[in-house]
Amino acid sequence: MPAAEVEAAANAALTAVASTPSLVRADTPTATAQPFELPMNDLRALAASAGLEWVNSDAQRIQVVRDAMANEPKAARVPRAPRPSVVLDDGPLVLVETRKDLSQLKLPFDSAATQAPPQ
Repeated sequence: MPAAEVEAAANAALTAVASTPSLVRADTPTATAQPFELPMNDLRALAASAGLEWVNSDAQRIQVVRDAMANEPKAARVPRAPRPSVVLDDGPLVLVETRKDLSQLKLPFDSAATQAPPQ
């Protein structure tokens, strides 16, 4: 793109931004927030049309329970005992033969089983 076209596009964008009205004006008063209330009758009718029953909690009971939970004393924090450290064996290494044919090895309990017949 030639530099003249880029400059013309930039000027058009700046003009469009400058000509748009501001969404928030400093001189307009802000609206106060109104509490939201559920349309209970509509919700009951919707649930009934689906074969259900709308059940709503009592706001006063909820507040009483929240207050009771907030007034309960905090439980004392009892830290867990740390795990004991693992003690490594500093003794000599033991060589274990893993390829030895154990079928020919005579063990002490094998000779006792062959001498005494089972009862």
